[in-house]
Amino acid sequence: NRRSGLHLPSATLPDSLFPADGGAGLKLSQTALLVARVGSSTPLDCKVDAWVKYIHWYRHQEGTAPKRLLYLDMSTSLVQRDFVLKADKVNANKGRDSYSCTLSLLKLEKSDEGVYYCAAWAYHSPVL
Repeated sequence: NRRSGLHLPSATLPDSLFPADGGAGLKLSQTALLVARVGSSTPLDCKVDAWVKYIHWYRHQEGTAPKRLLYLDMSTSLVQRDFVLKADKVNANKGRDSYSCTLSLLKLEKSDEGVYYCAAWAYHSPVL
């Protein structure tokens, strides 16, 4: 009985990509590396150091541009999925602290292999 696995590395992007008030930036952290079995389900966690309205999840597969999978409204817990994956393949939940969320990858297949990362942006009011 041979075990089949997936490498699901996730990336932590530099905070300089996420400018906030005064250029301080948001800091996001997430699961560094994950290996999971085909057919299993696995969570990927994302934490941000400040409250944000939305957390977005992306997947980058070799030879293709990154694709957004979904975004989570941190105030309502509403998940808006993009059409990259079916609803029964991916879900997201807000953490109890409102500064974290978990992406759940369900029924893993070899084609799910890739780099998964979360992203968030600080909200800015328009300058009048």
